[in-house]
Parts: sequence; structure tokens; C-alpha cells
Amino acid sequence: MGKADLHIHTAYSMDGTASVREVLESAVRTGLDVIAITDHNEIQGALEAREICKGSGVEVIPGVEVTTREGHLVALFVEQNIPRGMPVIEALLLIHEMGGLGIAPHPQQPVPNSITLKSIQSALEHPLAREALLGIEVCNMNPSHSPYNRHSQQIADGLPLARIASSDAHMASMIGAGVTHFEGDTAQDLRHAIQHCATRPEQVNYENSRRVFLRWLRLYIRRQFLHPKPSGL
Repeated sequence: MGKADLHIHTAYSMDGTASVREVLESAVRTGLDVIAITDHNEIQGALEAREICKGSGVEVIPGVEVTTREGHLVALFVEQNIPRGMPVIEALLLIHEMGGLGIAPHPQQPVPNSITLKSIQSALEHPLAREALLGIEVCNMNPSHSPYNRHSQQIADGLPLARIASSDAHMASMIGAGVTHFEGDTAQDLRHAIQHCATRPEQVNYENSRRVFLRWLRLYIRRQFLHPKPSGL
């Protein structure tokens, strides 16, 4: 069985703290087969990672966490940025046109930028958008979202979507805290598993959310002073 973390941020995200190389090194240490780098509205980090990962044993899926009009949407297997502020269905149509697929991250959670169940259902009723929206996060280990994972699992019940667990890591040490298991060990094997709802989500890291947040905050403040970045949010 392969193991993937499909929601990872680098310093190309305004709130990310790890360099592309640090992300790859952590993925190797964690024993992941596949990762997706999904910076906020910015694909450059993912494209860089794909170039430098060769020979590492980890395959990189290029992706973006898109800020749509109705909340965040993770786009995988895309090669360019997707304009922010689009309706979810329009973003999914563009993802489909690019040959990618969409994952609904941290759904229906009482935190900003969480996509609603209503938006997910509307997309699944659209004849083309539903061909792109193939997965839903039922486990997100970001401390802002992890307290609501049980609710996300309930939201996913009855939906024809692959269940995904991800770290939503904004620092290297959190990579692999949530993983998605699949038959095989390549990105294409993973894609096939998502298309056939044949994934198995697993929460790996049970670390206290407050402790994780404080550790991220220290790294974030330090990076802002040393390497300020424009906001991708």
C-alpha cells in the first residue's frame, strides 16, 4: 500500500514556514510515497518540488489550494495557477479542463474559508463539475481544523467522494500527520484510487493542537523577519 500526504504548504504560502527542500526532506523521513504541495493560490513551490524530487523516492503532485468565492478548494494534477475568487463550480470546470481533480478540504467547518456542504452538493449535481470533484478531507491535522475532523467525517457520509486524510502542514515537522493509503505507490496509482473511492484515510499524529500552533507561530514569526513573503492568501 502506498502512503500520501495531499495537502502541504511551503514558504510560497504566506503562512507557510518550510522551504521546498525542507518539505521534501521531511516527506522522505516520514516514508511517504507521494505528496502534493498545495500552496495558497500559488503553484511555483509545487513545480519546483517536482523538479528536485527526482531520485528521492517521493513523487510530487503539483497542486494549489485555491481561494474560491465559497471557500478553499484543493486542485491536484494541475500545471498552472487557478484565479482566486471564482465560484466553486467554475473553478472545478477549469480544473477539469486542465486534466486535474479537486478535493474539498476541511468541509463545513466553523473556520474561515471552509467550503460548505451546500457548495459540495451543488458541484456534485453539475454534470461536469462532479467529474472534477472526486475527494473530500475527512481528516485535516492543521490545529485550526483538527478539532472538527469528526464533523467532516459525518459530512462525508453518503457522498460519492474518496476520503482523504492530510496534514495541511504549514511546517515541515507536521508532514505526514494525516495520510491517505492507496493501492500501489505512484501518483497515478493514487489518482486511480481517488477516482474509484478506494482510499483509506489515517490520522497519524495525535499531538496537542495548541502545542502545534505555538510551534508553528514561532517558526512563522522567525521566517517573517528573515524571509518576508508576499501573501498568497
